[in-house]
Amino acid sequence: MKRLSVFLLCFLILGSCSDFKQKEQLRKVEQLQADNNGLLINLKQDFPDTLSAMRQNMIELQLFLKSHVILDSVDRDYAANMDTYKMSRKKIGPINKQYVALKQAIVEENTRLYKLNSDISNGYGKRDRYDAYIVTESKNLKLLGARLNELKKELQSLMDTYRLLHPKLNALAAKFK
Repeated sequence: MKRLSVFLLCFLILGSCSDFKQKEQLRKVEQLQADNNGLLINLKQDFPDTLSAMRQNMIELQLFLKSHVILDSVDRDYAANMDTYKMSRKKIGPINKQYVALKQAIVEENTRLYKLNSDISNGYGKRDRYDAYIVTESKNLKLLGARLNELKKELQSLMDTYRLLHPKLNALAAKFK
């Protein structure tokens, strides 16, 4: 009987320790979920919905200038501006692909974090691996944050180029209309 009571006492002590660890793990996963939701909100907030319209405007202006502007000699500024304008227009497609891939990755990360939270709260899976899973998901979130920052930089560069060159080239096109 003493052995049984000692065994039950040890079991209760070990069980209560894992409960403390479980609460800490759940808190960490909930923080990761909040960070992930913040990334998704940040992505949607900073990505312009007028990007395809901007691309269409750039194509139309570029085609108009190609067909209507005939110069006797090549103006270096005009050529450099057109080349930069064309290269920035070509960046829109890859930026859209990066946006879609990043959005999908954030949604998948949210699903993994939800499953991890569920597993920890219900005690499913390998309990001794929960901390390693949390570290892995934390690294994944840092990687997603870095990818989001890269996308923002590329988008900002594109928008700066558009704001700089579009009015200049549009004014030139207005002379030939």
